[in-house]
Amino acid sequence: MSRPTKIATALVAIALIYPAATWFSGQRIQAVLDEHYADMKSHPSLKVSERTYERGVFSSTEKVSFEMAMPVAAEDGTVQAGEPLRMTISSRIQHGPVPGFETLAAAMLDSEVVLEGEVGAALRKSLGGKAPLVARTVVKFDGGGHSAMTSPAFELAVPDGTGQALRIGFSGLKADIDFSAGMRSYTMKGTADGLSMEDPDMLIELSGLVFDADQHRLFDDEAWLYAGKQRATVASMKAEAKEEGELGDTRFELELLSYDIDMPGKGEYLDIKALMGTEVLRVADVDYGPAHYDFSIRHLHGRTLMDLYRKLLEISGDPAQLAQQTEDPAALFAPLAGPAMTLLAHDPEFSIDRISFTSPHGTAALSAEVSLKGVQPDELSNPLMLLAKLRASADLSVPQGLLLAFASNEAEDPEEADFAAAQLQQQLELLEAQGYLQRQGDQVKTSAAFSQGQLTVNGRPFNPLAMGGR
Repeated sequence: MSRPTKIATALVAIALIYPAATWFSGQRIQAVLDEHYADMKSHPSLKVSERTYERGVFSSTEKVSFEMAMPVAAEDGTVQAGEPLRMTISSRIQHGPVPGFETLAAAMLDSEVVLEGEVGAALRKSLGGKAPLVARTVVKFDGGGHSAMTSPAFELAVPDGTGQALRIGFSGLKADIDFSAGMRSYTMKGTADGLSMEDPDMLIELSGLVFDADQHRLFDDEAWLYAGKQRATVASMKAEAKEEGELGDTRFELELLSYDIDMPGKGEYLDIKALMGTEVLRVADVDYGPAHYDFSIRHLHGRTLMDLYRKLLEISGDPAQLAQQTEDPAALFAPLAGPAMTLLAHDPEFSIDRISFTSPHGTAALSAEVSLKGVQPDELSNPLMLLAKLRASADLSVPQGLLLAFASNEAEDPEEADFAAAQLQQQLELLEAQGYLQRQGDQVKTSAAFSQGQLTVNGRPFNPLAMGGR
């Protein structure tokens, strides 16, 4: 057989085999998507309202509509049922093994998101008919893959239900996600140049957002609980009240913000360690940076945590329950009490690892730990039994000059300010004499602990009612 004949025979074989291969790939990608939307059924607030799938030999199309309850504030201050947030994802799916003749994979999806309703119409007008979010996703033969998402810049006015409008400006977003089969694990990296939100009272501007994540499911059968790491940084953020608004002269700026979350999984339990900080924290004309807020929560029972999360999302999406909470804020906690108490029975520990900020008078810092050990199921409804098993401790260090500044801050004239400062000075001297605090240089330091129903301050039993007579 001559070389041209061999080539022609190979091409004919490929031409005959390729449709069967693409048909098989079409079946495979449809099964992958079916599994994904089966997981969506367990989401507590985002519901799939409609899904259509039309499969061909070389390509398919899919259209999926989602719906989420959106309560709104009425003019009288009550919370009422608003129009649900509705969005549709339309995808053109090119089957493998060489989708679009661009890569070797099971499929390649080109998707776009469209928001419905009044907000969606305004967004489409702002974007000149373009989709607010588009994505190209390449799905490998094992069900994993890569997705590249982009969002264009837009400006939008969103009515808030009170006759006012929230104006949103967005400079666009780029994100890349690598995922394993069934989204059992994923990594993500993304950037957004800027975001602004403006209402009649306040203007908020954010710039230079960078985010990434590396996460995996804690349980194979729980689609919405992930362990791993998340990080975000923001170059700058500022909020400024408008002169004609109701918030006075409120104004603050933050620069070089960072947000790090590490959530390692340990069997059925999850730990959370959060580090939040900003190099600049300017309130009015005073800079309190660097400022930090770091906290840890250890030994959280994963499945109970998801029960609590689902209940919270159920409440936030139910206008009737939100309306009830407007009249009685305590009503919020009633439906959460069951899973919250069960969570306590697993001996979680909470600690404020660091709260600190720098003032013109020096650095203020606080750390604290709280835990409940050995709580039994029959003790969960007994506050006195829980109090007996509560363990807590805290350490505080504050510049004396900052305390004096706060004490005289509300004074109407210098004479009143001097009087307030003198009173505070006397109180500090009394507490120091009683052993409840120490003054080291310009810092006022104290510690507190609560154990077995007893409160101590600086290691001394503390009774607030008897404090003045010591």
